[in-house]
Amino acid sequence: MRYAAYIRISSDEQVGNFSIDAQRRAIETWVEGRAGELIRLYIDEAETGKTADRAEFLQMRRDASKGRFDALIVHKFDRLARNRTDALAIKSLLRRDYGIKVFSVTEPSEDSDGAIGALIEGIMESAAEWYSRNLSEETTKGKRERAMQGYHNNLAPFGYDKNEEKVLVPNEREMIGLVRAFELYATGSYSDNQIARELNAGGFSTKKGKPFSTEMVREMLQNRTYIGLVKYQKYAQHGDGRRSWANPVEWIKGRHVELVPQALFDRCQEVRLQRASSHNFHPRHRIFLLSNIIYCAECVANLPSDVQDDNYGKMRAQSNTYGKNQYYRCRAHDFGRECSQTSVRADIVETQVVHILKNLNPPANWHQLMVESMGQLLGDKKLDERLAEIKEIIDRMDFRWDQGFITDKETYLEQRVRLQEEMERLTPIPDDDLEVAADLLKNFDSHWNALKHDRKGQQELLQFIVSRVWVRDSQVVALSLRPNYHITLR
Repeated sequence: MRYAAYIRISSDEQVGNFSIDAQRRAIETWVEGRAGELIRLYIDEAETGKTADRAEFLQMRRDASKGRFDALIVHKFDRLARNRTDALAIKSLLRRDYGIKVFSVTEPSEDSDGAIGALIEGIMESAAEWYSRNLSEETTKGKRERAMQGYHNNLAPFGYDKNEEKVLVPNEREMIGLVRAFELYATGSYSDNQIARELNAGGFSTKKGKPFSTEMVREMLQNRTYIGLVKYQKYAQHGDGRRSWANPVEWIKGRHVELVPQALFDRCQEVRLQRASSHNFHPRHRIFLLSNIIYCAECVANLPSDVQDDNYGKMRAQSNTYGKNQYYRCRAHDFGRECSQTSVRADIVETQVVHILKNLNPPANWHQLMVESMGQLLGDKKLDERLAEIKEIIDRMDFRWDQGFITDKETYLEQRVRLQEEMERLTPIPDDDLEVAADLLKNFDSHWNALKHDRKGQQELLQFIVSRVWVRDSQVVALSLRPNYHITLR
């Protein structure tokens, strides 16, 4: 049998029974005792078991999917994950989908001991999760105590470094950009976005080496760390695992020196309040027909590899105080990214979308064509069976994507869209709804003109039909329709 081994240590497990050498020796002895062949070691150093986003772990899953080994061996099952849900998902994927056996050197397993092994596996998963949660609670206590003693718990913010005692100390170069940002904002003549551009033009970057964005500057100019305080907020999670920010924030006197005088910091907060109160829209503010459904095609086509956001590229509706000029503005520059399409005239792209809809016309026999298309898709399968099959495939794909088991985003999205489109074509939509959809498309011009004095009604009609619009260089390059309308045009 071809064995692969997975080894993981976290930062507090560098020595003793969990060290890399100790795990490797135990695994090699175990494999030799079963006359197996150890063909590959996957090792993640100083990695937490709470997340599946580990380089060697991801490579192990990719190799497993290609059948490059027959069994995976670990020192203990908590090396795979300390979250019970993740552990179950990982082992289920390996065993059920890839046909890979999973063994532990020190613990019984389903593959080595059958039903009793599966029971003990579950118990050990619960114990590992308890250990992780208990460790998290102890870590939380330690962080609060550090904050109470004036230590900054997280990565040093822009303008500071940390010395050997873990106390914040000024970064002489960054401090120049930091103070300059506060001074510019205090004048009331610079926005967060303008200051971000000033910092980027001056050669400054964030602690993570990225350009400054509007949001980063906004947060920086309100950070009380710069007036000598340290922040503590108890960590909490939502039910879906996302960080919750609901717990109260405490600001405690820090051991570090302030970089921004209190008077300058207070002046910046006053300016922010003044700017917020002055940003009131004119009562005749224009209704944007494509609000929330228009996207920058250039940004969407060049999605950065570090961004996982379905709404990336969405453009913001914007007009001046008196509503004379209206635009859809690309937000790439807000995030410190480059895009040649800064904004597009609202009236130009809206006119194009309306023109497209006026020229869409369902074929006279659309209903017959839809039935024929469904028959071709189904073959010998019954409708309910095929719908259930597709839904199961989509659910399984989504679960694997959410858990990090699928890493090829382009392939995942392509397959998911194809399955979703098939489901939409097969989903039995009441004939009355389809008749309404066909009528709206066939007679869109008359419906639109009937609402010529009701712009809100026009917006609702347009967005009742269209789900997304993509623009490049002030041209509508693509649009997608909602399912009922999509079906009647096939």
